[in-house]
Amino acid sequence: MSETQDSDQTTKGESSNSFREVTHRFTLPIELLNNLAPKHRIYGLIEVDVTKARIFISEVEKRTGEKMSFTAWVIRCIGQAVSEHIEVQALRKGKKKLIIFNDVDVGMIVEKQTKVGKIPTQYCVRRANEKSFRQIHDEIRHAQKADSGDSIVTGKRKSSSGSRLRSLPGPLRRLFWRKFRSDPFLRKKLMGTVGVTAIGMFGKGGGYAIPVGMHPAVFALGGISKKLRDPMNPSDIGEFLNLTVMFDEEISYGAPATRFVARLLELMQTGFGLE
Repeated sequence: MSETQDSDQTTKGESSNSFREVTHRFTLPIELLNNLAPKHRIYGLIEVDVTKARIFISEVEKRTGEKMSFTAWVIRCIGQAVSEHIEVQALRKGKKKLIIFNDVDVGMIVEKQTKVGKIPTQYCVRRANEKSFRQIHDEIRHAQKADSGDSIVTGKRKSSSGSRLRSLPGPLRRLFWRKFRSDPFLRKKLMGTVGVTAIGMFGKGGGYAIPVGMHPAVFALGGISKKLRDPMNPSDIGEFLNLTVMFDEEISYGAPATRFVARLLELMQTGFGLE
């Protein structure tokens, strides 16, 4: 066999291994969505005037050189609104019971800086309803710089539970997911009670992000655009966030969800928590 043929076979073998490795890596996220994502979802596409928050963050950066996390402020507002309408984060136990937690644990994805670059990592802001904007900001910044050997969810060394779960045969994994679906306390511990994704914040201009999510309430931060705030005052230009809210319709019905969204808008438009 020629050297060229040997090289071709090696290349094909490496490509095949890479494909299997990537497929294996995405097994758990796909199973999470299949087993935990709400089957009946309702969406709200909301335009929120966030001018006060954006001005505050800009002034802090000019004064101190520190760029405050806009997402951290949104999480502060969400934590407050959910604490006032706690039923939107209820988790189902079996077919007939709902467990309502007082703590608002916000699950999110942060980009963690590693030696090989930035990687997306799961993180949970615990008791976001009891923390200030500054505390949440510091927590997220710390999570982004966490050592690659530490779990930013628990603060301890990473376990191999994910690898062990992937290695189990299908029937045993299905037993695990059945336990996970039926145990709201385990779900809260591992993924929080509500979810936030800020994927739209990485682009420029407006636009809505449509999440899938596994929580009873998910908030997707879209783009931010500049628009006229007062038709009678052409110089009054504000910044508006395109926010998408997803609810599990089996948990939050129309009226409670509407009241919650109205309160969240009020908090964000008035610059709640900016101190």
